Amino acid sequence: MTPDDHHAVQAAKFDRADARHFTLQTDWSALATGERALLGGVRARGRLLEVGCGEGGNLVHTLAAAGGAVRAVHGCDRFLSKARFARDHVEGLAAVVADALRLPYASRSFDVVLLRDVLHHLVESAAALNEAWRVVAPGGALVLVEPNVLNPLMLALALTDPAERGLLTSTPGRLRAVLEALPGRGAASFELMHPLPLERLAFQRRLTPLLEGPRARAALTNASHITNHLVPKHY
Repeated sequence: MTPDDHHAVQAAKFDRADARHFTLQTDWSALATGERALLGGVRARGRLLEVGCGEGGNLVHTLAAAGGAVRAVHGCDRFLSKARFARDHVEGLAAVVADALRLPYASRSFDVVLLRDVLHHLVESAAALNEAWRVVAPGGALVLVEPNVLNPLMLALALTDPAERGLLTSTPGRLRAVLEALPGRGAASFELMHPLPLERLAFQRRLTPLLEGPRARAALTNASHITNHLVPKHY
């Protein structure tokens, strides 16, 4: 697949804001609880930027966990519809349309830069990571959250959804390698979470008819709790 073809596939899936995705991520307890646990570890402070902010759901949980420690919050996304939606649903957000390879910010201007589920969608992921690192201030933090293709749910998604094909190379080892290649980086730490997040199946629109009812949602929530206790966090 050429880079242009890749971009076309991504745009076909992501160029429109998904209000349902935002509502599930922030309001459905089964998802929101896991999201809070995952994004609470960002430890946002000072000036915060999310690259690939989407509809803003990540920022909702990140800012809630920060407890007022964030003085300014910025977000950028490649797609105008998503940037507008995020601006309208995240209080105080300065949202712009921008390419992850060419961020419209001065070097060393943010205390925390967050990228979640972004790198595996990019052909030039290493270049995007270096660009994100460019805008991290001295003493600041670059926080990456990426899926693990060794998780069977992520492997199934990679094989069935062309827009998620980049998951096939998304592993903890590869993420560690690209982080350790950043120039002048400080200490890097890694954590494996969400061993088998069944509740995220609700994001897949083809399953919507099966998951809209309260009983189906409750069953999925209970199954997710069980698997998260039984399945190890490493694969």
